[in-house]
Amino acid sequence: MEVISGLITPAIANRSQDRRVVLIALLMFIIVGFVGLALIPETLSLIWPCLLGIGIGGLFPMSLIVAMDHIDNPMRAGGLTAFVQGIGYLIAGFSPLFAGLARDQLDSFGWAWITLAGAMVLLIGLAIRFNPKRYRCYYY
Repeated sequence: MEVISGLITPAIANRSQDRRVVLIALLMFIIVGFVGLALIPETLSLIWPCLLGIGIGGLFPMSLIVAMDHIDNPMRAGGLTAFVQGIGYLIAGFSPLFAGLARDQLDSFGWAWITLAGAMVLLIGLAIRFNPKRYRCYYY
């Protein structure tokens, strides 16, 4: 699902200069996947990882696209992309550690999944601010 989403999402996002709808849709897939895993993992058990795969697989190319949308200068755009990817990989690297610690303390991954869903809600708030009409105000 991640590969399919990673290939299809940029084509969908390319139809508009405003990428917020695609970003929010991907984040919603992730939220529903995590909440499903946390609350009803036995029900529709194949759907939750598929939704997560669609969301996570599409976020990687979208992080590159949105970073490149912000700045026309290739050197500065590369720096912003490196920063975004670096922070993303740090978060992704520590998430399994925190999930494992939560699992050890609470005997369930449920709280880890809910926490990650909450983080996606915060990212929706961030994505809403990605208005392409205001990019020049911040980066030029």
